[in-house]
Amino acid sequence: MDWWVIGGLLSAVGLVVLVRYLAPVPRTVREHERGLRFRKGHLVGEFGPGRYWLSRRLDELIVVDIRRRQSVVSGQEVLTSDRVPLKVSLIAEFTVANPTKAVGAVERFEEALHGRIQLALREAIASRELDVALAERSELGAAILELVHEGAAEFGVELHSVQVRDFMMAGGLRGAYTEVIQAKQQGIAALERARGESAAIRSLANAAQLMEKHPGIMQLRLLQAVESGSGNRVVIALDPERGKGTDLSVSSEGDT
Repeated sequence: MDWWVIGGLLSAVGLVVLVRYLAPVPRTVREHERGLRFRKGHLVGEFGPGRYWLSRRLDELIVVDIRRRQSVVSGQEVLTSDRVPLKVSLIAEFTVANPTKAVGAVERFEEALHGRIQLALREAIASRELDVALAERSELGAAILELVHEGAAEFGVELHSVQVRDFMMAGGLRGAYTEVIQAKQQGIAALERARGESAAIRSLANAAQLMEKHPGIMQLRLLQAVESGSGNRVVIALDPERGKGTDLSVSSEGDT
């Protein structure tokens, strides 16, 4: 009698285990996800949002998040075309556009994207001198995006934007670069001062030539000085050959 009971219990337990092993299990794919169903290791379909019953023994469901996300490329040291080392960090925004490619084309699509961005950053910086790289900082992200966009699509990723987060130089190089910029600015200022002085000298020379040709201009200029004077003495040489002149004393009220 006891053996019958033990055998029945073992049969019931075995039946429960068999049912649990063969019975389908529920899996849920959310709105922002896509599911890839594999049966015996073979991809049999891509699922949208919903609840699905899968065989515990035969099926496997891999869920891929298709929301927009960010990838941070931090602290990459690269050389400009004039051999100046820069440390650049980036922020890239992307989405998984093709879950089947994202899972099947590469082992880890996020790491693959990260590597492509690193290579594109080196290529973009290596083709620019330091001054150009600093001046085109806002355009550097667009250049990297153009270099990576096509390659990212090969493993199912759509790259939306790439932005430069930090642009750093070593302390000694930063000080040297600042001195170079200051020297350039001082040179530009000195050049502008020289240009201004040259222009003033040319203007005076032209005025002298004009007055030499037309002496009446000098007399008119002197009369203007007399009218605008306040207590100044102006001497006008009426006969330059004899050295005689006439003093015009100007009072504070402007009377002569």
